[in-house]
Amino acid sequence: DAPLQAYTDPEVRRVALEQLVLRTKALNLPGCAAEVCARLPEPPAAEAVTSAVVTLVGIGALTQCEKLTPLGQLLTKLPVDVRLGKLILYGVCFGAADEALTIAAALTSRSPFMSPMERRDQADASKLNFTLFQSDHLAVLNAYSQYDSMRNDERYSFARERFLGIKTLQGMGELKRQLLQMLSESGFVRSGLRSSYVEQLGRRGGDNDGVRLALLPDADPNGFDPRDQEPLLGALLCASLFPQIIMIKTEGGKTKKGKESKAPPAFFIHQHGTDEPVKVSIHPSSVNHRTTKFAEPYLVYHQLVFTTKTYVRDCTPVSPLALVLFGGALTCSEPGRGGRMNDDVLLTVDGWISFSVPSALQRLLMLVREELDELLKRKISDPSTEFSEGNEALLNAVLQLLASQDRTDDVQAMQKHQAANDALRNAQMMQANKRSQGGKKGKSKAQGRGGGGG
Repeated sequence: DAPLQAYTDPEVRRVALEQLVLRTKALNLPGCAAEVCARLPEPPAAEAVTSAVVTLVGIGALTQCEKLTPLGQLLTKLPVDVRLGKLILYGVCFGAADEALTIAAALTSRSPFMSPMERRDQADASKLNFTLFQSDHLAVLNAYSQYDSMRNDERYSFARERFLGIKTLQGMGELKRQLLQMLSESGFVRSGLRSSYVEQLGRRGGDNDGVRLALLPDADPNGFDPRDQEPLLGALLCASLFPQIIMIKTEGGKTKKGKESKAPPAFFIHQHGTDEPVKVSIHPSSVNHRTTKFAEPYLVYHQLVFTTKTYVRDCTPVSPLALVLFGGALTCSEPGRGGRMNDDVLLTVDGWISFSVPSALQRLLMLVREELDELLKRKISDPSTEFSEGNEALLNAVLQLLASQDRTDDVQAMQKHQAANDALRNAQMMQANKRSQGGKKGKSKAQGRGGGGG
């Protein structure tokens, strides 16, 4: 056996460095991230710093030149993993701030699901009863929502019967209020939402955490059902956690006796700097540990764990449409290339996830993605920006399409939803009209200045 170390490694060598790199950029310290970290008394590994920079560039917090973007500036104000910070900000943009805050608080805390050794089977069965849409993230959201909808005198018995950690759930509520206060101070939600005020609001509104009431004063704090938000939350998790995507591969075919093969699915991830997919396993604590048939061909995950195997924890199915609209950079081939004899094109997300779609659908998806990215960038650059009628139409159309998409690995299934496509086209026309009007105003002003100079 290897001898024990006299001292443990310093924390900077044991944890992810994205927040540290963001802090150094916010302080405008001279040099690139690797140079700044190398000057620390006990510097982290250079590879860890490089990995952190790659992650921050990938989520849009840093430019390629390691300059803070508006998103990066906002993320420096949220004391959570940068991916969860992005989840919260996007949740605000799409009207799902309370849900995003709950999921972020859960992933920042220890799991509220307890598993006592002597009653493990019962605890596992109770956890599975919270499961929605094969999602760990929605399972914890469902558990917390049920807990938060109860009166204080009911919560302890509920938590005890359902094997939930009451202290963890209470801590999640407190963290949600603290994060909401930081959002308020940064101007991303309305001002004045101090943690103590939100807590009092919740007590007066039925002993809940107060966050939903603070964000939506007219909403019913106990009328929320996580099932209503499943397509949107899956897409937001994709946007914030990408490229942490699992590809599910199922062995097809028949056995020698002519029966359908029941071979378990295999799971693969794509890691930076490698060309070959890396095989992983679903962690035993996941609600999907024993799942053999998945609703989608992809999962988005939050964390890798290296023990006897490479495990992924906390995963959620993600649709092909969510990957196209919220994943990495989109590229496409020309019609007829790559052995295709029709007008289909290959739409590729981040250079490694590909879908074959008709060229007309490809143009629509690229246009929607471009407008959606631009809209979110404007909102994050200036949190006080109010969405116009055209902006709202675009967001509503995206939500409609996410909700209506068939559960299939075929992106072409989107074409079946004519109403959703019509809504998207209408939203794009409104966006184009606004740009056209802006261009005309700019041109007339320029002509006026020119005439005055003459």
